[in-house]
Amino acid sequence: MWPEDIRLMKEAGVNLAAINIFGWAELEPADGVVTFDRLDEVIALLHANGISVNLGTGTSSPPPWLTALHPEILPQMADGTRRWPGGRQAWCPSSPIFRERALRLVERVAQRYGNHPAVTVWHVSNELGCHNALCYCDVSAAAFRTWLHHRYTTVDELNRAWGTSFWSQRYSDWAQILPPRATISALNPTQELDFQRFSSDALLDYYQAEAAVIRNHSSIPITTNFMVAAHIRNQDYWTWAPEMDVIANDHYLDHRLDAPLVELAFAADTTRGLAQGKPWLLMEHSTGAVNWQPRNIAKGPGEMVRNSLGHLARGADGLCFFQWRASLQGSEKFHSAMLPHAGTDSQTWRDVVGLGAASESCASWAEPRCTPRWRSSSAGRHGGPTTRSRTRRVTSATSARSTLPTLRCGKPDSLSTSSPPALRSPATSWWWSRTCI
Repeated sequence: MWPEDIRLMKEAGVNLAAINIFGWAELEPADGVVTFDRLDEVIALLHANGISVNLGTGTSSPPPWLTALHPEILPQMADGTRRWPGGRQAWCPSSPIFRERALRLVERVAQRYGNHPAVTVWHVSNELGCHNALCYCDVSAAAFRTWLHHRYTTVDELNRAWGTSFWSQRYSDWAQILPPRATISALNPTQELDFQRFSSDALLDYYQAEAAVIRNHSSIPITTNFMVAAHIRNQDYWTWAPEMDVIANDHYLDHRLDAPLVELAFAADTTRGLAQGKPWLLMEHSTGAVNWQPRNIAKGPGEMVRNSLGHLARGADGLCFFQWRASLQGSEKFHSAMLPHAGTDSQTWRDVVGLGAASESCASWAEPRCTPRWRSSSAGRHGGPTTRSRTRRVTSATSARSTLPTLRCGKPDSLSTSSPPALRSPATSWWWSRTCI
């Protein structure tokens, strides 16, 4: 099926594919048993056809053998219950066991492909913190206490900052401090706020660990896909952005909101702000309906092209989609794709090809960029009335282009069960790929 997909990618104008995003179980089917045969084949095929690769490290979700060997890496919720394998991102961001095994795989992948001519950008994990941003296990508790010690130095200073005289919460030893687990009443709002700050820093530290391993073997730009969207509030992307070689974002029209298009514009302007006015990558969006909102609404005629060009107008240098070919199996089999179940004789495919042609004629436009305060937003959610984060708009002239070319890509889902990488947007993942247009 890959030769046919490559042919169609070229028809749609795709020039970058993200692969190996969820590839861990394929690359390492058993502990210490690593095989690159299939990934070698796909990368060679893409390269031979002039399609660059956004190469995932493969670590977004642990394989079943790892959680069976080490169930302690599974994340724990505020009520003390564990989350089990069967979904995705079933790992604690503070787990040293998960990190050791993940970095072991990253080392092997970076050694093999660090200088491969097809690889244009490295993709660390995937949507870090989408499901596992907050883990309340004992390992996370110990890491939280270390973070607090660095922040406050003494327990007395922590007591002052947290206002622990209220409700007899005053601590006398670091060991007494826990994450804000479920209680029978309201929690201490500053404890919650600091835990959210810690959790964002823990995920960023994990990103930096993977990036450091890659840099030992490769000079190719490294990034991960942000989720600048109304419903994602756990990551402080202003602290993350300086660590990225190029800013990338995932965005899906959110029909749970009263004004989804306003939120799209705000998210794109915010991403441009994170990129400091430089070009950025839209690593994921959809050709039509998603599968995970309460109501999954298909896009009408022209809507996909309009939304995509809205991101382009706000500084995106690549328009990437999840997914390339609609999956036949798995959790996202009803998620729209560049190549839908109906195939090429469909309006979706005609729109995809049309967008590829339209993007070729579009220059980069200067637009205002937005700088919302994630920390202010977090503070307003804990223990206080609803607040709006303050923003400032900065008009910016179009700056020098990034080290990446204008990208057109897409993204496929599970290689092992159904289809290959997707078209249209800079990035495609392995077993979950995107392609760029």
